Amino acid sequence: MDFDLTDEQILLSNTVEKFVRDRYGDGQRKAYLDNKAGFDPEGWRIMAETGLCALPFSESRGGIGGTPGDLVCVMKPLGASLAAEPMIAGPVLAGSLLDRIGGEDPADAWMARMIDGSAHVSLAHMEKAARFRLDYVDARYRQNGAGALVTGKKTFVLGAGAADAFIVSAIPAGWSRPNSKQAAARAAAIRFFLVDANAEGMTRRDYRLTDGSVACELDLANVSAQPLNGGYPDLDVVAARTKVAACADMLGVMEMLFDATLEYVKIREQFGQPIGKFQVIQHRLADLYTSLEFSRSHVHRMARADVEKEEDRRMIAGSKAFISEAALTLAEEAVQLHGGMGVTDELPIGDGLKRIMVLSTLFGDASTELARYA
Repeated sequence: MDFDLTDEQILLSNTVEKFVRDRYGDGQRKAYLDNKAGFDPEGWRIMAETGLCALPFSESRGGIGGTPGDLVCVMKPLGASLAAEPMIAGPVLAGSLLDRIGGEDPADAWMARMIDGSAHVSLAHMEKAARFRLDYVDARYRQNGAGALVTGKKTFVLGAGAADAFIVSAIPAGWSRPNSKQAAARAAAIRFFLVDANAEGMTRRDYRLTDGSVACELDLANVSAQPLNGGYPDLDVVAARTKVAACADMLGVMEMLFDATLEYVKIREQFGQPIGKFQVIQHRLADLYTSLEFSRSHVHRMARADVEKEEDRRMIAGSKAFISEAALTLAEEAVQLHGGMGVTDELPIGDGLKRIMVLSTLFGDASTELARYA
């Protein structure tokens, strides 16, 4: 299998690397996170101008039509710098779903604004009772002329700090409370709706995730919504695509953490010599390097997946299970080998662990993804 990048992918990767070099010096990331939105709007404007926001959208929608391999080229350097911009929550997740299920109006208008960076759309799908089940929805909708009225509660709405609209999932109001025997029928009944962030009847509570990014909970009471096309099968495909981006992001964080730890053990002295000379430290680093290389191989495989195929989506779940566990182990070891310094603001080690804690549980932790693969 050919793992070489195309000329376009090399250019894409170089563009992102230049962006993070220019934007992420000492202390800058913390300043970006302190923004109410959880990122710097100026950085988002630059990403949009360079075409990065257009990458996940199809060419027919005015986007670039990027492949999973293209997403890897973007997300790995963003992960290595712990970039605050909500690329995964916005264009990759919400944007890709809107691309698949949106009609011409008003979806096209929203996508055009997402591409030029002037608007943000977030997916409001997860519910507390669902845990990691993507096919579980208890929010309800009923027809209201050409539109619909949606009632329900949503949680873990990513990228919500600057959201101008939400893609909300719901099932028909006539359904009895779902149970395990109705799983397939419930999934088939899921529909998506576009809801303005300022819609009457919607209460929103923003909060910070472990990594400092902004998410929210939504409480909807007969909120006016615009029906979209498609259903749960579209979300299943987009979720697989998003997992590829998340794993590439984690790989970037893993590389940063490993390189920083390797450099640290060469200069940190104990008992009159660098701790990197101790055999037990060398063995631990060797194990971490092995898991890093295995994770890199998984990401290379995911980059060539066809997310429209069920067997490839299953493979992606298995790969995410491995990478999530490996990334958490590497990050925890990096913190421990740094000692108290590992959790200070002076070093990115603790922030890297927090980023991995969020990404490794996106749509499911390692155990959940392994069960999906099985």
